[in-house]
Amino acid sequence: MSLRPLESSLSPSEPGADRAAGAQGVSPQAVPAIGLHLQIAFLLGVTVLVYANSLFNGFTMDDELYILRNPQVTQHSLRLLFQPNAASNVFRPVTFATLAANWIVAGYRPFGYHLVNLLLHAAAVVLLLFILRSVLDRLAHCELISLAAAILFAVHPMHTEAVSSIVGRSELLAAGFLLAAWLFHLHDCYFLALAGFALALLSKESAIGLLPLALAGDYARLKVKSWTRYTAIAALSLIYIAMLWKIQGGHFGAISVSVLDNPLTLLPAHLRILNAVRIGWKYAGLLIFPATLSCDYSYNQITLYANLRHLLFPLLAAAGVMGLWVWAVGKRSAGFVVAGAIYFAGFAATSNIAMRTGTIFGERLAYLPSAGFCIIAAILFAWLARRQPVAAFAIFALAVGAFGVRTVIRNRDWHDNASLYIAAGDAVPNSAKMRAFRGIVYLGRNQLDRSRADLVAALRIEPEYPDAVEAMGLLESREGNDQIALHYLQQALQMSAPADFDYDYRAANLGALQMKMGRLDEAMKLLNRRIAESPNYPRLWSNRAALHLRLGQVAEARDDARAALRLDANNVQARNVLEHAQAGNLH
Repeated sequence: MSLRPLESSLSPSEPGADRAAGAQGVSPQAVPAIGLHLQIAFLLGVTVLVYANSLFNGFTMDDELYILRNPQVTQHSLRLLFQPNAASNVFRPVTFATLAANWIVAGYRPFGYHLVNLLLHAAAVVLLLFILRSVLDRLAHCELISLAAAILFAVHPMHTEAVSSIVGRSELLAAGFLLAAWLFHLHDCYFLALAGFALALLSKESAIGLLPLALAGDYARLKVKSWTRYTAIAALSLIYIAMLWKIQGGHFGAISVSVLDNPLTLLPAHLRILNAVRIGWKYAGLLIFPATLSCDYSYNQITLYANLRHLLFPLLAAAGVMGLWVWAVGKRSAGFVVAGAIYFAGFAATSNIAMRTGTIFGERLAYLPSAGFCIIAAILFAWLARRQPVAAFAIFALAVGAFGVRTVIRNRDWHDNASLYIAAGDAVPNSAKMRAFRGIVYLGRNQLDRSRADLVAALRIEPEYPDAVEAMGLLESREGNDQIALHYLQQALQMSAPADFDYDYRAANLGALQMKMGRLDEAMKLLNRRIAESPNYPRLWSNRAALHLRLGQVAEARDDARAALRLDANNVQARNVLEHAQAGNLH
């Protein structure tokens, strides 16, 4: 089936198109009769319905890195906001500013953060509707296609990572501001378009694609603007790229990318690109059939290849799709032009084709590009509705219902880290990270056999993975094998660098085990050194407070316990030390 007949049959220029549609029981005016305000209300209702249960989720996964232990969020400093993040080197001042606003209002209470994410997604859904009504206005079924695409975008399960994960907000803000900038451009609000684009870029770097979107939208509706408009967008894009390069230290992204997170970094450029093209088809597969979803696809869940036998067909298929899109551009098939532009521009910065990124694959990265898929699905729905209206609406309702139910179920996985990692362990059994994390969850639940099975699997996949090595040490300690545990915890700390996010956690665990084994001098040396280097980690202080108390140094124990509580008011170990120190003084 060719692309042109699908869309040309919807064109108002075709004689008798309206009469033919009416004869089938579906008029091009059927959706406009609903009214724009009712369409918006319906979209907002659907969005709230499928994401309402996400409001009761907690902080998960990278929320600790980017919120709970991120001074850009917790210290309310404008200077810090406009610096790259210390842990990952990302530069997203608008995203961190909104998280800081949440922190001021709600602190450690996650409800408000999730509420903002839901509202941002709802806004993106409505903005997509407005844009499609503008850029597809040449199509007889513009209203039907626009509404159908917006509904699919509202409920698609692949969006749960962007919406239900608090730090997914960067995707929501980048997409929302980019869509707003595009809409302002379409309606000749010149300065507002540039302002929206700047806010999108300062939310996340993946928003760089406004220029191709503006060109595609104007071309599709036969209203190409002055070249100065496009030049201004291009100039702002280049200024941002140059600024990001300088701010991030003469490169893009992190200084070094973990092979565990993105094994594509091991490959030479040509193999990285070929494998990235192949991986791109996984996004397409999950957009069509999002049954099995995961918060992680790190090493070694996605197999990489170095031979053309596995890489040639995905490359040829991708070239074929690109060729069809170029053909659609030549034929001015508005829907396919816009859909392709959104899909390709949305993935341009995150696909690992132009450059390596921090991850090999992430469902959150498909948030904006998925709008292109939703448009194509809506065009096919409108085409079928002209011929078989009952079947078309039945299929569409089933798809929306299935997507909505899957989204509601998937939101529950994001309730907390335990539920998230247990689900991921089943979804991506070859990921060393998720097998280790699930093993840690089972360890916390004292399900030691299950914990050992997952940790052994994680170490089989990646023997040098510090999290898995450390967790195995904690498991051995739990089972009373302290000497074996000591070897694992020492090894895990040696594998880590002091700048690593979890280094202090590992040092605190090793110190606690040394205290348990009576190696008090070794524990004191470790804790003294680490507190001097990293004075803001409360467990180091509370561990040393407990050690001072054990040595009979009550005053020092009290001082360290108070220091720990200043950093973390909920530190149970520090409170216990204070109680024992006061009781000792009474006697």
